[in-house]
Amino acid sequence: MKTTSASVFLLFVLFGLANAANNAVLDANGEEVVTGVPYYVVSGIIGAGGGGLAIGREKGRPCPEIVVQRPFDVDYGNPVIISNADPNDDVVRVSSDVNLKFVGPIDTVCQTTRVWKVQHRDDSTGKRFVELGGEEGNPGCDTKKSWFKIEETGGERMYKFKYCPSVCGSSATACNEIEKASAKDGQIRLAISDGERKAWPWVFIKANEPRTRIRQVVRA
Repeated sequence: MKTTSASVFLLFVLFGLANAANNAVLDANGEEVVTGVPYYVVSGIIGAGGGGLAIGREKGRPCPEIVVQRPFDVDYGNPVIISNADPNDDVVRVSSDVNLKFVGPIDTVCQTTRVWKVQHRDDSTGKRFVELGGEEGNPGCDTKKSWFKIEETGGERMYKFKYCPSVCGSSATACNEIEKASAKDGQIRLAISDGERKAWPWVFIKANEPRTRIRQVVRA
């Protein structure tokens, strides 16, 4: 028990040291993205880029819920709340392990959380899509499928997602960007990149912004 406690403590210390050197993720207004606050995650490319990320269901397979992109840029999807692996830091930082959770209660049909996680490889497409039902908090090897990283794209206030969890200590995990991919039912979903496509740029918009102002910010 003492060994386990010491390992967990050391993990949080390492998170704190790493996060201190990482830039804060900025929202569309240039303000720091913080934990516990809902944000829309919308396409950084306006028009043909589609809308925001949202809760969806695979056709013919109601459970688990999945992460989809709305087809039209006027639809910002469902807000997400971000939490850090380091509970002592309330600023979301680049290259740090985070959970992402859609706002809303536990789904009554599937009885699962709305925390993002990476699913097993899909037999029909060969893709590993992002679905819901992950575990919030408790960073470690048992929860590594629920941890993601937000990375800079080079565009101003635009970011990409990456699956490269470091919550499992020395356990090796492949680092892959998260791309948009077409599922067999025609929906646009998030998936682990196979290297053929670049990760899509996203913008974070605080959900309590007036809708008229949100539209101005994204199109600026």
